[in-house]
Amino acid sequence: MQAFYRMTRYALPVLFFGYAPFANMAYLEQPGELAPFDMGVLKGTLTQSFDTAYKTAMPHRDASIGLIGAGRYVLVGEGRKGVLTGRDGWLFTAEEARIPGNGLDTGLSEIAAIRTRLAAAGVDLVLVPVPAKVDVQAAQAGAPELSAMMAQLYAGFVSGLQAADVGVVDTRPALLTLAATQPAFFQTDTHWTLEGAAAVAGAVAQSGLIAPGAADMTRAALEPKTIAGDLVSYVTSETLAPYIGLPRETLAPYEVTLQDAGGLGDLFGPAAVDVVLVGTSYSANADWSFAEALKLALQSDVLNAAAQGLGPVVPMRDYLASEQFRDAPPKVVIWEFPLRYLTEPTLWDAPDAPMEVASAD
Repeated sequence: MQAFYRMTRYALPVLFFGYAPFANMAYLEQPGELAPFDMGVLKGTLTQSFDTAYKTAMPHRDASIGLIGAGRYVLVGEGRKGVLTGRDGWLFTAEEARIPGNGLDTGLSEIAAIRTRLAAAGVDLVLVPVPAKVDVQAAQAGAPELSAMMAQLYAGFVSGLQAADVGVVDTRPALLTLAATQPAFFQTDTHWTLEGAAAVAGAVAQSGLIAPGAADMTRAALEPKTIAGDLVSYVTSETLAPYIGLPRETLAPYEVTLQDAGGLGDLFGPAAVDVVLVGTSYSANADWSFAEALKLALQSDVLNAAAQGLGPVVPMRDYLASEQFRDAPPKVVIWEFPLRYLTEPTLWDAPDAPMEVASAD
């Protein structure tokens, strides 16, 4: 298998350079559609003009983009804008490399205001920050300065929340402990593994911020599946990715139900649920089973009001404006909040704008 992999690494550059003359012939036939090139292409990275030209002019666009991306990754170890490449096929979102600016102070102020609004309705807020992948998986990132920067931002976030009297769960120690023996985040995806999600759920239960329940829970395994990590599309195609050391991710999601629900949940569910989960795709995507892990850890039902593709703020604002919150406020709202969003300049200014990592075009 190793021999096959080594052959693949050599074969892809050969295919890349073999295809280039054929593709460039198309340039001669339609020169008006090309973006201009300059000598900057030769300085170690493939520039945006390179990407633009090949995307628009190649006769076999999809296949060529994947092939060029694979060749670039094999030859210079780089992906497209939006991804950071680590060691041994690990990928990280470039959102974790943004300069924090004043995002921390703004975030603390806005979160404190939401805590106050919830408190007015008799609801406790428990903030669950998700540390940066580049911090937790620092050994695989190979970028010590960046990992240290994100660790420092996380520490400031947690201490700032505590100073503002916002209930916060320090999830980083649990994830670091897990990462010492197995991945807490997926190799080619932005999100945590099921083990990482379960470790955080355990930290929430052990924090003492939420009174444990006494419900009997039944865990049922769902169909195992494999996925292409959401960062793969910033490098190459899903088809070529495994051949350049970016394998598909394997996961085994599960669901948890109240053993003695007795069918009453459909009629009285909204009024009976004491814990509501709000957040991003770390919570909303059933593949990671975070809401299910919380049910097991807390021995309590959890209403999942998280949403994908909107960042952490919009789902919270939507929930606060919902009939669900108005008519049946819970005892506790758990707010899952990825740290990297603190560096998003428009996080609090544009509530309707998608701000979550998505697959590249």
